[in-house]
Amino acid sequence: MIWKKYILIKLFISIGFFGIYATPQIPDKLVYKGNILAVYLYLPDEFYKSDTVSIDKIYYINNILIANLFGGKQTCTTTDCGRGYHATWKIIKKQLYLTGIYSCCYYEDSIKADLTSLFKEKVVGGKVKANWINSKNIVYDRKELSFLNHEIPVSIKEFEFEFLEGKLVNIKTFDNSKTRQSTYSQNNGTLLNFIYTTIDWDNLPKQNDPIDVIVAFSANEDGKIDEVVIKQRSDNEIFNEEAVRVIKLIPDWDVIYIQGKHFRTQWIIPIEFSEKKRKEYEK
Repeated sequence: MIWKKYILIKLFISIGFFGIYATPQIPDKLVYKGNILAVYLYLPDEFYKSDTVSIDKIYYINNILIANLFGGKQTCTTTDCGRGYHATWKIIKKQLYLTGIYSCCYYEDSIKADLTSLFKEKVVGGKVKANWINSKNIVYDRKELSFLNHEIPVSIKEFEFEFLEGKLVNIKTFDNSKTRQSTYSQNNGTLLNFIYTTIDWDNLPKQNDPIDVIVAFSANEDGKIDEVVIKQRSDNEIFNEEAVRVIKLIPDWDVIYIQGKHFRTQWIIPIEFSEKKRKEYEK
């Protein structure tokens, strides 16, 4: 069951600007030295076993997990809670403890797991030593955590906590302070206005039907767009060349740092060459 431990967030290198996005998964809450951090941790293997619960039809491993955690209570499912639960953790004197397991809609249904029932005598003072955690985990400042294009977790303050049998043995700090967002990526109207007012309509051949060119692009660590690739071409190369030219002229783009390194993200955008667009953005 090792695969269950992977973070339930897809880290796509290619991200559509106008496409369909995955929903960012809400992280667990970790309290450390009075700070509330965000982390993605996992529960012991036994909670994923089917021999401890009876389910008529088991289609997903999460059915087993939820039944084991909440004793058959009907919990809700939400797109930002793919695991079916949220957990809270606390580090005390470098020891990691699990302090709570809650349903996805806890604030509505008030359903939470009974730690004593799950861990028996291992629960002391309402918490249990998380000695099953043996991994390096990326930890975020919860107040600064955001999601690039609804998928990729980004935070100026980012750490790597290394646990050995639940003991915090090392902390690595990453400097993501060079991260910045562009007005053009944050405001569709600003981006579209730039694109369609920059197109050299006078040098393009007249067309009866709209022509769509889809381009993928990315920026370097200075925010300069330096890579543009045609994903869907026009039969007339003039439109392809104009699409590339205009995208490269966008003055500034996002600069993203993850774990202290520049993260080159590919964006995809369609450009429509039509009489309608020309008139709409006519200067």
